[in-house]
Amino acid sequence: MKKIFTLIAVALTSVSISAQTESYKPISVAADGTITLAPEFAAIVDESGNATNVADGKSIVTVNTANMTLEAVGGATIANKVNPDDPSANVGQDLVPGTLISEENHTYEIASVGSWNSISWKNGQNKLDINDANGTKLYFLMGTGNPYVKMFCEEVYRDGASTGTYRAQYEYYKPGMQTMPLVGLYYKFTPKVDGTLKVLIWANKGNRNTYVIDDATKQAVPLTAEGYVNGKRANYTTPAIDPETGEQKLDNQGNPIYEQYQIFFNAEQIDSIHTDYIYGNYFRMLQANADAAAAGQEPAYSEEKLAAEKEACDANAETRKYVLSTGNQAFWGWITFKVEAGKSYWLFQDSSQVGFGGFDFTTGDEEQPVGNDLNAIVEAAVPAEGATIVTLNAGEEYTMNAPISKANLTIAGPDGGFAKIKMAEGTSFSPNTNITLKNLEIDASASSDALVTLNASPIEGSINAEGGYYIINDVNIINCKINDAEQIINDNGVKYCVANLLIDNSVISLNANSKKTAIFFSQGFANNLTIKNSTVCSTGADQDYFVRYNNAGRCDRAGFDSNSITYENCTFYNIAKEGQWGNYNGFAGRNTSYWVMTNNIFVDCGNGQVARRYLGSRGDQKTATFANNTYWFNGVAEDTGNYDATGTALTTDPALKDPANGDFTPTGEAQVAAKTGDPRWFAEDTAVRNFTAETEDANAPVYNLAGQRVAPSTKGILIKNGKKFINR
Repeated sequence: MKKIFTLIAVALTSVSISAQTESYKPISVAADGTITLAPEFAAIVDESGNATNVADGKSIVTVNTANMTLEAVGGATIANKVNPDDPSANVGQDLVPGTLISEENHTYEIASVGSWNSISWKNGQNKLDINDANGTKLYFLMGTGNPYVKMFCEEVYRDGASTGTYRAQYEYYKPGMQTMPLVGLYYKFTPKVDGTLKVLIWANKGNRNTYVIDDATKQAVPLTAEGYVNGKRANYTTPAIDPETGEQKLDNQGNPIYEQYQIFFNAEQIDSIHTDYIYGNYFRMLQANADAAAAGQEPAYSEEKLAAEKEACDANAETRKYVLSTGNQAFWGWITFKVEAGKSYWLFQDSSQVGFGGFDFTTGDEEQPVGNDLNAIVEAAVPAEGATIVTLNAGEEYTMNAPISKANLTIAGPDGGFAKIKMAEGTSFSPNTNITLKNLEIDASASSDALVTLNASPIEGSINAEGGYYIINDVNIINCKINDAEQIINDNGVKYCVANLLIDNSVISLNANSKKTAIFFSQGFANNLTIKNSTVCSTGADQDYFVRYNNAGRCDRAGFDSNSITYENCTFYNIAKEGQWGNYNGFAGRNTSYWVMTNNIFVDCGNGQVARRYLGSRGDQKTATFANNTYWFNGVAEDTGNYDATGTALTTDPALKDPANGDFTPTGEAQVAAKTGDPRWFAEDTAVRNFTAETEDANAPVYNLAGQRVAPSTKGILIKNGKKFINR
């Protein structure tokens, strides 16, 4: 253990005030299996399950619990016309068209509706919850009606000719519309206190948008989903028994057959299904090209086709962002979202019906962190669209007391300010998916782990089949100041490939107890490493390498066409002074490896062989770009040989102003004239150099203790400009 210090006690304190969770179920099941509706629904339906309280085309059922009011609203649909001579004939819906809206689309206003179908409240689509050790059955209340904003009439054409029949068409709700659905099936929750609402739903069509809309803002609120997707089943260990023989069934090849069960998916896995639904074809095209490259064949898809598919997928991502599952398959399970007292939240699908299985409402009086416990804040954050963004407050200090590994995570101070994080011993950012650290000052002095230690448990679905690498797309350190880190990143002995590792506009000081590699992949590699506009220095034990990858690591083995290592406008001081700058034999000498080293200053780095080791000891590399670098070691310029043979190297002392005390301002004439190294050291504003947060802003955003942005009028303990205050 290194650099012991005492944690601020308040950061670890938490309080609890009569925390409680209340539950409601619209379906009850007796011991003999009899299924009945809850009293609120049973009181307004007849023997057929049809609502008896219909008014203005709606059936409204109100449910009140101690802390929640629920309005369940069912809607009627237009009945079909009946041909007296042939009741089976399709003669359209019982409506009369009015004024023509669009001749091209054969649409009209509705002049009148002759008859409506009944609104019903019934039980249906019951499913087994295999994630529950007790094998609990999930029961759903099924209602009627599509929740539309506007209804109009369509004349039905077939083969270009009118059929003489008419049917209703609908305009459905989209987030941001100021008019909420007029009729149709929806559930409206109005809590009396702040809290977390977990609702059991049946989404009849998983590829339809499932919304939770804040009635005040008319915007969709972030939610997480977990549960089941129709059609996604798996074999378990329970044998399928032939009732006639009493023995296990066999398939046509004589293999034993096991019972098939639905697969329970956690929130992260549901996000993965959603991503594959949108981008799956693009991913498969990329894999086909990777397979072709591995076989020495021409790409299966051109760059133009890939770009077109990516553009189409991006468009789908926007229109399908609220889709829970995939295809036309049902989803059933739980959606969870935060609610505020006095606000109303509408739950519905845009063009289908949501089954309702009940809710659990945990009030805001549950145990909450007092002070700034970063682990608790991250854990409480609710993902939106597959990513979790935690925004911390300028000037506030947060403590980190355990590794943080939430999926697709961004932790950031606000733009224009910097939040502070103090890491305890044994802590690190431990992702197996994307992570971004931005606008942060991080004190890593107490931890003997790397700043980023990749997770020991990779996501099995992220593996690249050809090379066996677990792929993480992005690890970003942007606009950060990292103090006294043991290492920058360590792959934790797992075969990871980070597609893009970026350090931008940051200052990192390394202070290790023993000789270690700053960027270390013992089993994998970073396909593209970019460090720009940054300063990296060392004040502790020397590094044996600045960058070291497993020698087998190269782009094609992880499904990529090329790889790169880029250093632009950086200052490096006392890094691997007696070690090597880089070691990655899988990259060296390959025409798919690209090297960019421009406008950097290296002082006492890489044992005086930075350029050589940077290229893996392969000179005259055709895919390498060098320009205006300073290689200064033990008071003399490094001999760059045929590695950096551009003749652009600056061979005079950069004369850093006071590197021992953290001032890396170049005063050497050549470096000052060329403005090389980290640009911050030429800035006149010391705030730019030292990451000083801006002064207090009267219009600064307001956050609650969980780090979530809230309205300035929100009641309770809030944070603004990095300071707590009570808003009564």
